[in-house]
Amino acid sequence: MESPLSIAEDLERRDERAAAALLEVERLQAEVDELRAHASAAAAFLRELPAAHAALAAEEQAAAAEHERAADARQAAEEQLARAEERGSESARLEAARAAQHARDAFEDAVLRVARAGRERAQLDQEAVERGAEAERLERRGAELSVHPRLEHEVAAPATGLHSLLDWASRARGELILSHAALAAERDTLAREATELVASVLGEPLVSAGAAGVRERLERALRSDSA
Repeated sequence: MESPLSIAEDLERRDERAAAALLEVERLQAEVDELRAHASAAAAFLRELPAAHAALAAEEQAAAAEHERAADARQAAEEQLARAEERGSESARLEAARAAQHARDAFEDAVLRVARAGRERAQLDQEAVERGAEAERLERRGAELSVHPRLEHEVAAPATGLHSLLDWASRARGELILSHAALAAERDTLAREATELVASVLGEPLVSAGAAGVRERLERALRSDSA
């Protein structure tokens, strides 16, 4: 018959393994959740990219048309001002000067609009490149995680593409939730067995002891009783 100390040692050993496995599962859960969040953001950006490109193209076209109109209006206003200054009345000159300044301001606004549209285009193109590279990195990371011993036999590896990666991440997340629950239940069972062992050996009321350190506790109690 196994001695209480041997049983306690076995409980501790099993609890240590379960605790290490639980930490590993929690680390995997964090990695899968992070991968899922980044893949979801990248997929949303790439899904909306064509519409964003179309909107920017429309804005660039509208800005170019406004720039052309503003340039023509400025030229006409400058010519009208020159004529008024040459032979117009004082009020005509003032009115032409105001109109010319308004046309200059409108032209500057049009120039700024064209420049802004160009910057937004460059930013969108740069982000598209970065998101594309990120998608490739995420797919590689998903492939690495999919061959982890806790996942490779339970969840089929993701196919190519972010949508397949997101589907894999959802299934992997579900599998890890089940693994976490099973390991937590195992530790609860070991803690209960340790509590019952201590109570049976020491004749104490059942007080939750946990499996960690149970052997040392029993050794101290047994030495005290034999002293």
